Amino acid sequence: MNKTMLKIVAFGVAVIGFYMYITVYVTGLSGTGGGESAGGVTPEAGEQIFWGDGQCSTCHKIGSSGSATRGPDQEGLAERAEERAKTLGLSSGLDYLVESIVDPDKYVVEGYDKIMPKVYDPPIMLSREKILAVIAYLQTLGGEPDIDSIMKFKDKIPEASKKKVKPWVSPMEVTAEEGEQVFYDESLDVTCGKCHMVKGRGTKVGPELTGIGAIQTPEYFVESILNPSAVIVKGYETVFVITVDGIPYNGLIKSDTEEELTLIVEESGTMEEVVIPKDEIEAMKKQEVSIMPGNISELLSVRQFYAVIEFLRSLK
Repeated sequence: MNKTMLKIVAFGVAVIGFYMYITVYVTGLSGTGGGESAGGVTPEAGEQIFWGDGQCSTCHKIGSSGSATRGPDQEGLAERAEERAKTLGLSSGLDYLVESIVDPDKYVVEGYDKIMPKVYDPPIMLSREKILAVIAYLQTLGGEPDIDSIMKFKDKIPEASKKKVKPWVSPMEVTAEEGEQVFYDESLDVTCGKCHMVKGRGTKVGPELTGIGAIQTPEYFVESILNPSAVIVKGYETVFVITVDGIPYNGLIKSDTEEELTLIVEESGTMEEVVIPKDEIEAMKKQEVSIMPGNISELLSVRQFYAVIEFLRSLK
């Protein structure tokens, strides 16, 4: 091999070596090497996911931030997680947080229902990294984030579901716009907007439905409308009251003070407030029946029913 050819080969080896060095260097900076890097697992990323893609704020608030009531207020969560971990015999509050997300039905907080979806399944489908980031953010709510400890639970977090989800196909060709009209139509025998609020429109007698389409499936909506008493969201339970005069009331508690009880009751298809002085109450009992009518399938046409389902699906 002559000197010219040697110089060419040497130059080529040097160039290849240089690019290999750059590749390794950049990989180290970006955190994509080794398979155990935290990558985008930061409290800052988790906070954005909590209020965004993760749809966590549809059910949870944090102190004065947000207004959701389907799930517990997450303010001070890190401290409570440590306490619950000790009670449950878990290794740490972090272990409790991971278990609660992996299997949301496992440690349901007292007073709440099993309504939290698995965020790695449809329709939310968060990636493992995003779930870990949310956990890092949750650790800041009354504590300090520990990314190294979080990453030790990496393999316990399922990856986003890759199973093919059969698209919802309505039995009738309807639109979300049509469903919105039905939802707020006060000329119908039942008007959803009289009890539910969506993006500031409607009345907040029942649970707010803003963003509900991002966390629940169409099948859930069908069941909830046809059988509203199956799962009653915390804070929207009904009570049965009998006054000393024998007058019965069945409704939602709006306020309860030492002097009086204010109920929201249904009267001739409309929701009204009834104030009952405490000294006029003979008996009061919590009910297992939703204030939402159980005969909506009779009050709406089939087309109107599926149009409302389509509208709820669109609320993302």
